[in-house]
Amino acid sequence: MNMLLDTSALIAYYNISDKYHVEAAKVMEKLKQREIPLRRFYITDYIFDETVTFIECVLNNHGLALKLGEALLISPLTTIIRINEDLFKESWEYFKQSEGYSFTDCTSFQAMKKHGIDCAFTFDEHFKKAGIKTIP
Repeated sequence: MNMLLDTSALIAYYNISDKYHVEAAKVMEKLKQREIPLRRFYITDYIFDETVTFIECVLNNHGLALKLGEALLISPLTTIIRINEDLFKESWEYFKQSEGYSFTDCTSFQAMKKHGIDCAFTFDEHFKKAGIKTIP
């Protein structure tokens, strides 16, 4: 399966004080043990931005922001989807019709649709509300 890694899951996994940390670590372990089948992880450049910015500016942990950013950039299992002009426009159209979602979420939804991504590893309930299969 192809899986989107959402900001909420990345932060939960790397931030040991996050309320979802234990659950995120269990999911990652299941992925490592292949209990959850995985072909590829995907993130968007907006998710990359949100994640490293949160770790840098909210957690005040520059070292962790760098470590995670580098891990995402060099991982052979992770593809970063760039939000190009067409995807931006599609996301904006979705955003205009979908009250309550962040624009970043809308870019994720549209990227998943465009790239055939099966599910999202996320703790953000907006994904379920949008009809996307989520893990956990």
